[in-house]
Amino acid sequence: MPIAVILGGGFAGLTIANKLAIKLKKRKEVEIVLIEPADLHLYEPGLLYYPFNDKPMSKLEKPISKILRKNVKHIKQKATKIDHENKKITLEDGKVIDYNCLVIATGVDLKEESLGLTDKDNVHHFYSAEATLKIREALKNFKGGNIVISPSTVPYKCPPAPVEFAFLLDEYLRRKKIRDKTNIKFLYPLPRPFNIRVVAAKILKLFEKKGIEFEPFFNYDKINTENKKILSFEGDKASYDLLVIIPPHEGQDVIKESGLGDKEGFVITDRETLQVEGQKSIYAVGDCTNIPASKAGTVAHFSADVIVKNMISKLDEKEPTARYDGKTLCFLVTSSSKSFLLDFSFKKEPRKIGLHSWRIYGIMKKLFQYLYFGGLITGRI
Repeated sequence: MPIAVILGGGFAGLTIANKLAIKLKKRKEVEIVLIEPADLHLYEPGLLYYPFNDKPMSKLEKPISKILRKNVKHIKQKATKIDHENKKITLEDGKVIDYNCLVIATGVDLKEESLGLTDKDNVHHFYSAEATLKIREALKNFKGGNIVISPSTVPYKCPPAPVEFAFLLDEYLRRKKIRDKTNIKFLYPLPRPFNIRVVAAKILKLFEKKGIEFEPFFNYDKINTENKKILSFEGDKASYDLLVIIPPHEGQDVIKESGLGDKEGFVITDRETLQVEGQKSIYAVGDCTNIPASKAGTVAHFSADVIVKNMISKLDEKEPTARYDGKTLCFLVTSSSKSFLLDFSFKKEPRKIGLHSWRIYGIMKKLFQYLYFGGLITGRI
């Protein structure tokens, strides 16, 4: 019996597993397997807002058993090795899973430990549930001073997120009536705070309007926690009372161990076919790839249809023809009530960037989590 394996149960992996399950529902001769050790799925887009509210983290979580379709077998283990020559995957308990087609959707590994920090250093981020709860407490106790925001490396998940955090932080501090006691500084390695020029221009205008200081060409080197300074490779430094740093992102160890990644462990992937380089039966999707597209959920969403079509072609011993064009659609939040809508692809920069009213955005923000769990990740949309 042909076996289609999806390695990783984040948004990308669950979406493809469910879409494939829908397409192959009547074909009992194909087994679909998801390898993912977790029981719960976290709605990561919600993490951006949780430093600024008091909601329980459980509001962002849902059991995978309630998301995954019944004709997908869930193996709750971690994979330790991909033998791409013999089409086998080794699990942490030593068992081996065979595959005919494989989708790698392992996401990224946040290398927090590489920063060498402790809980006493007042250095935080919002890229995991645990870290988000910690920065929430830090902000509750913050009375004023210097807040510095900086990525430690690129690429990282959701490119607009640090900018969005800066805007939401500005609004939060105004509500607490300590904005006049706080300096917000945004450090970035590029000459502008976002890689798309037309978007960056709008961000800079809003930074100026809100009093957020922007420092370009700041390439993070290290943190001097004793003197509360962040230093760049160029010798620049910025003092902080609270530092928000995006931790280093790398590919997972299983990719590095299997020889399928670049030097950071991101899967070397054709940007259109989404095939892993040199592997006709392996595809990669989502944050784990090295394709020149945002590490964002919409990239995984639009990639999923391409991969599912190509996987079915492979299973039917036909030539896969579906191609991904780099389609990306996302919001860039500028406050709790406004956002830019970004729509672009490999060949197209955003043509229209709208600033939405609080009513429109408020409704969309509240509905999106329901759309995410009710339609996107279940493969219905």
